[in-house]
Amino acid sequence: MTLWELLLNQWQQQSLGEIFAVLLAVCYVWLAAQESVWCWPAGFISTFLFAYIYWDVMLVFQMLLNIYYMVMAIWGFISWRKQGSEKLKITRMRGIDHLLIIGSGAIVSCIVYLIAKQWLSYDSVFLDIMITVFSLLTTYLTVVKKLENWLYWSVINVSSIFLLLDKQLYLTIVLMLIYLVLAGRGLFYWYHVYNRENAHGS
Repeated sequence: MTLWELLLNQWQQQSLGEIFAVLLAVCYVWLAAQESVWCWPAGFISTFLFAYIYWDVMLVFQMLLNIYYMVMAIWGFISWRKQGSEKLKITRMRGIDHLLIIGSGAIVSCIVYLIAKQWLSYDSVFLDIMITVFSLLTTYLTVVKKLENWLYWSVINVSSIFLLLDKQLYLTIVLMLIYLVLAGRGLFYWYHVYNRENAHGS
């Protein structure tokens, strides 16, 4: 069976909830790349639906991650709505910031794995945990408008493809591929905005 046939077959088997979750997730990333505050309502509904989907296929950490996304969507909406002098602007990460994100993410992932492996035994549990931990950190980078969040999302999206292949969630794999393209678009657009704001001394 070809990849196209697999995708078509899975599409026919999808619940309405997953279809809406995927469509709203694409809307979220597209709007986030445009620095639009309306990305957060779309993200909230999408992650609510995905939390149920991941629970159904027993990807426990992905389910918990989407619950966290729901909370962050509320915070993001409040933060991004600020205007005038309080408006949140795009900023860059320093070298030490990258070391802190990568180092703390790796350490927390290992600690959680050592604890979780006593109760969870599916093959991709460590990858599931790492994706979850780094997604938590990267969502924070998105909310506070760090330009490099798009680079982290790109790595996470590629890693998620391997995780989803194991569960045969091919439609969501297509979503990850779309995310990769939109992450590149987001990086380009945010970089342009960042340079424009700094050129005007803002």
